[in-house]
This record gives sequence, structure tokens and C-alpha cells, in this order.
Amino acid sequence: MIVGSKKSKVQYWLKPEQVSKEIYVHSRSFFSKYENSAFEDDNKLEDLIYKEHIYISKEELQEIIRATLKAFDFAPSGVGLELGAGCAAVSIEIAKLFPSVSRVYAVEIVPDIVEIAQTSLIRIAELEDTVIPVLGDFDNLRIEDESIDWIIEFDSLHHSFDLAKTAREAFRVLKPGGKLIAIDRAHLTTSRQRMKSLEMEPYSREFLSQRGYDPNSRITRADNGEHEHRVSDYTRYFKSAGFSKTRWKNLLAPELNLLKLALISATPWKIRQATKFRYVQTWPLWKILIPVLILRFSKRGQFGRFIKLPRAANSKRFQSKTILEFTK
Repeated sequence: MIVGSKKSKVQYWLKPEQVSKEIYVHSRSFFSKYENSAFEDDNKLEDLIYKEHIYISKEELQEIIRATLKAFDFAPSGVGLELGAGCAAVSIEIAKLFPSVSRVYAVEIVPDIVEIAQTSLIRIAELEDTVIPVLGDFDNLRIEDESIDWIIEFDSLHHSFDLAKTAREAFRVLKPGGKLIAIDRAHLTTSRQRMKSLEMEPYSREFLSQRGYDPNSRITRADNGEHEHRVSDYTRYFKSAGFSKTRWKNLLAPELNLLKLALISATPWKIRQATKFRYVQTWPLWKILIPVLILRFSKRGQFGRFIKLPRAANSKRFQSKTILEFTK
């Protein structure tokens, strides 16, 4: 199997040895070792990369991207930047959807992901001249001021250890009028105490052993870059960075099961802390009841801030994602 290609040269804003020992980097390195497998079919390789790094299919990701861009009537063009790009799937899909995109810098801090997953997907998509794999830190972008037309991120901003700094860097590199589109998780009314408890939740012995850590050590979700933010936190940080306009909407899979989870999430977290429902976090029932019912049983595709996002049977797609638009 050919992994990556000579044309898909990685830009090293960081040296692998600078970051490889960081907890949030090491825990996201490869464990299947699929780079050593003899894949004759690129489709199988592509499917495996999606499975390991995005947890949903390529078709589902494409639908999420289309729904997001349609929600804000945004058509990317020129030079783009993806923050915390992972395997660069979002950059690739946008480059395929919009021929006017001349270049996308896919910035990711995990060396294995950049050098193996990114270069492989870019090669398969035949976009070596458009999507640039970058080993870098999105808090320290090696890009000139006001040189980027647009920025996108998918499930990466919540990994920022300093959201204010991340917002300032994004503002610095964007051209006036440029937009940052974020597809991420965000709380609406969850208490600060509850969000802090989620961040300080220690990983299990099994999780630690699978990633080569001492199972007796204590590593929290926050140590691993898992942070919790409200919608209001995102808007506050980006407004403080200088962004002149902020908007947000919510992609929602209108399943009745979501209402059950909303009821469970209303139970005090101290009561469900030792149960399998300790991680259940969704919006308050009073906020999503009507949107779920209307989007579920009518032909409407949007209700208020909520946008219908159908899920296939047995899908592992996220049931809800907040999308935010920040304009410089």
C-alpha cells in the first residue's frame, strides 16, 4: 500500500519530537497500525481512516458540511485554513465542492495523523496541489496577517487550551470580511460546576492501558484537551478577539430518543455520576421539545435556530452539533 505521496509534502511548523510526548497528542496517535496493512483498495483505506478519526461515514460528513454552509449561505473560495484538521477530510470535501478554492492549509498537531492519514486521503482525492498537510499548532499559525479568506473547524475548538488565544490567531490571519465557521459541541445552559466536573473526569484503566499509559496513573479529560464551553463562551471570546459579527445555529437529528436523553440530562449529575448516563449532555427539554417534534413529523427543514439533520439507521452520527459563524 502506498501511504501519502511525494506531492503531498507536509509543512512542518513544528517538529514531531516537540509534541509527540504531550498527552493530547500521544492519545490520538494510531493504534490499529493500519499503515502496515496491505490494502489494495483505496476505498477500504479511506473508510478505515473515517472510522478511526471522524466516527461517521464520508457521506454523512458531506451532508453535515453542506447543511452547515447552506445555513449561513457561505461558499468558500480562495485560500482557506482548517483548524485542528485531523485527517483533513473537511478540507478535502470543501475543495471538491468548491473549485474556486485554490488552497487549504489543514493544520493538525498529531504527527501520525498528518503524516499518514492526511497524506493518504489527500492522495486518494487527487488534491495534492490544493490541500496542504500541516503539522502545527492552531494557537501559533505560521501564516501572514490577513492572508486567509476563510477558516473552518470541525470538533477542534473545544480542544483549545486557550480559546482566547486561538480566537486572536484566527482573527490575525483572516482578511477583513473573512469568516470562521465552527462545527463543534457547545452547551446552552449547563452549569459551570457541571462542565468543570466533565473536564476533570479521569480516564478508565482500560483507556490508559490501550494508549500505553500506566493504568494506575490519573489523566483527566482536560489533560487530554477535552474542554467544555457554552455557546456564550464562544461568542464572548471571538467578540473579544475583534470579530464584528457572530451567529449560531444548531444541527439537530430530530429523533425522539433525544427527548429521553434531555430528560436524563435534567437529573442532577451527582446522582448519575456513577452510571452509564454520566456523560449524557444535551439541551434542556423545554428548548428542544418543539423543534424535535416539528422537524421529526413535518417536512420543515428548519425551525428557529434548529436545522434538520437526518440520520441513517444505526448511524453513529452526532445527534446535535452547534455551528457558529464569526465574521471579521
